[in-house]
Amino acid sequence: MKKILIAFLFSTVLYALSEQVEITSDRFEADEVKRVTKFLGHVHMKKGNDELNASRVIVYFDEKRKPIRYEAIGKTSFVIHMRQKGQYYTGKAEKLVYRPKKQIYELYGNVVLKEPKMDRTVTGEKVVVEKLNGRASVEGNGNRPVRFIFKVEERNASKDR
Repeated sequence: MKKILIAFLFSTVLYALSEQVEITSDRFEADEVKRVTKFLGHVHMKKGNDELNASRVIVYFDEKRKPIRYEAIGKTSFVIHMRQKGQYYTGKAEKLVYRPKKQIYELYGNVVLKEPKMDRTVTGEKVVVEKLNGRASVEGNGNRPVRFIFKVEERNASKDR
């Protein structure tokens, strides 16, 4: 069992070298048959400039042992850097799903997404951020509609006369 775990971790590390992924947690579990690893308790994940904190993170692998989905649950907070230089989001959600092949982040439950550079905040129940093309979509529900907060610069009327 120890050899299987070491082989699994080694293959995971080799894949991660293409884009360094570092995960720390209180506990680690791996299931080679189901191709799943679980990081439990005070999880901190760093991938490039992106960061994630959560109570637990589950990583799902394909048959070639490449990550196909990351799922963060509980006390989830994050920083997501977009492809456009300098653009990034911070926020929190009850659950975050990351799909590395498409570079898509899905955020669920009491989502707060902030764009500090533009001083904008959006809240909703489901937010999808597409890192490759810079798109984001937000959904509310019947009890909690989407809310968008931003500042508007108004010109001084006395100067315009």
